Amino acid sequence: MSIEPVTGTEAARAAANRAALARLHAVRPQWRAVVSARDAIALPDFTLLHAGPPFADPVGPPPPVLSSAVLACLHEGWASTETDAQRLIASGKVRLADAQSYRVVVPLAAIVSPNTPLVEVIDAAAPDDPRRRAWSMFGSGAGAQIRFGTRDPAVLERLRWRETVFVPLLAHALAGNPVDLLPLAAAGLVGGDDLHARTTAATAALADRLALPAARGILDQSPLFFLTLWMAACHLMMDAAANGGSDPDATLVVALAGNGREVGVRLAGDPSRWVTQPAAAPRGPRIRPGSREIASPLVGDSGVIDAAGFGAQALRLAPEPAEAFASWLPGDWQTAQPPLFAGDWPEFGGLRCALDAAAVAERGTDPLAAIAMIDSAGRAGLLGRGVYAAPLALFLAALNRR
Repeated sequence: MSIEPVTGTEAARAAANRAALARLHAVRPQWRAVVSARDAIALPDFTLLHAGPPFADPVGPPPPVLSSAVLACLHEGWASTETDAQRLIASGKVRLADAQSYRVVVPLAAIVSPNTPLVEVIDAAAPDDPRRRAWSMFGSGAGAQIRFGTRDPAVLERLRWRETVFVPLLAHALAGNPVDLLPLAAAGLVGGDDLHARTTAATAALADRLALPAARGILDQSPLFFLTLWMAACHLMMDAAANGGSDPDATLVVALAGNGREVGVRLAGDPSRWVTQPAAAPRGPRIRPGSREIASPLVGDSGVIDAAGFGAQALRLAPEPAEAFASWLPGDWQTAQPPLFAGDWPEFGGLRCALDAAAVAERGTDPLAAIAMIDSAGRAGLLGRGVYAAPLALFLAALNRR
């Protein structure tokens, strides 16, 4: 497959990417608050946010997203039964919109509704700049999760617990005491995290930083709590790299996400445009070896972590997930993946930074992301951890659209 020449010269592209990298590196992500989606982004009633690019048909989302949307309608009190909730969605009375258009990033098949508590991450280098904010979901501890895309009624109990117990606890700890996220990410990497498939050490470092005995036990049982904080931080940093498309020749990938049907990317030079392809499913070890559920095509916004240079791109620092994924990783992953990235992380020695669509095209290599597998039928939920190879054709198409 060939591509048309990219806009501008190679020198212009290199200069644009250098400028984008400088903006990315200047960001100092800081967890400042927990805020409802209604207050954070003025999310109106009867609007739900989903991961990935917008749906071509928002009244007919894929089953895992539909299952989460049904539970969100019940949680908000817009419907009293699953059937009523499904009717609201099918009629368009409840509107599904892509979360990233609101500067929100959503894990897997989760849904954000107006009462959803969001973690608010700001740029401490520009704390008063409203353009330097990003949000993701506040974790709900151990147990049933809305991000797994099921109809399990235990999810509703977990959401109520999150909003009445867990949120007040950590919101109080945060008041006037924001948390810098780069040091916690560094502690995670040193402790064997890749910051996507595994965030155990970073979550423990967060618990130490909060020094809140009442929260320690909850966080110890929620080793992925740091994940959504880091999703928001990576989204914030990549959004700063794009800077509204101020460098049109920039080819850095600022979003890599799926909606359960399509996988999409956005590039720094034209960050408002999604380029999409049909999505395959991640592959990896299953919780129940030999289970026959079919994994959903890629769903979730968390690929921004891998596009920033973590997740599957940090597996050499994370022996536990690297060993778990060994059978699903290409044999040359340790040498083939780093050249796809445009720079180096100053804060994280040895890690490359910022996936470059032009480098992907030049090398002809599919970049990897560490994204979990969930049931495509929207019933069984989490199937296991997974590795996703983003197709080369997606990046060729993104470059051709410029």
